[in-house]
Amino acid sequence: MQLGRAMALVIAILIVSLSIAVPSVSAHSGGIFTIVISKNGIAPTNANMMINDTARWIDVDSTENVTHRIFVDANGNEKYFDDNDWDSGNLTNSCETDANGTKIDENCNAFFDVPFNYTDADGKYPFVDIVSTGEKIYGNITVNPDVHLTPGFQNEEPEEDEDTVTESETQWLFIIAAISGIGAIGLGAMIVFGRKNEK
Repeated sequence: MQLGRAMALVIAILIVSLSIAVPSVSAHSGGIFTIVISKNGIAPTNANMMINDTARWIDVDSTENVTHRIFVDANGNEKYFDDNDWDSGNLTNSCETDANGTKIDENCNAFFDVPFNYTDADGKYPFVDIVSTGEKIYGNITVNPDVHLTPGFQNEEPEEDEDTVTESETQWLFIIAAISGIGAIGLGAMIVFGRKNEK
């Protein structure tokens, strides 16, 4: 009877410890990546983000009567004005609001968002800022894949450093650690329940 309880205790502790030790894998939840448009240009002009992030261009250029318009090449054909490409419309550094904080002019925008939250969003997206003065500022958005979302095997093998632990080595280390932990728990249970039997 005591041996059955000891084994049940060992199994319960093993299940709890494995649920704590094994990390859960989740996708990148995404965030806002801010690109600032000022009278001195755009920063950064080459932005790196991940799938599920949103690129947000914010106009902080307070130069009087100057607007900015962002065009993003969605399909990589080096044309910015196709039907599928993204167009911010005219951006200004501020929009007039009423006493409740509601924009008076619905067409007034101080920022422009492009969410990269769809399948196969990874890639390079060139963009251009066309300033109302006639100046054009070019840049790129690079959307990197979320490695947790990439299914199947990869074509390219990563280069291994001598100090790099491979996935199979990590699995073996985990198995050895789990067996050692189970043995320690079993030994501890036998000591505890063995002392009770001696009394």
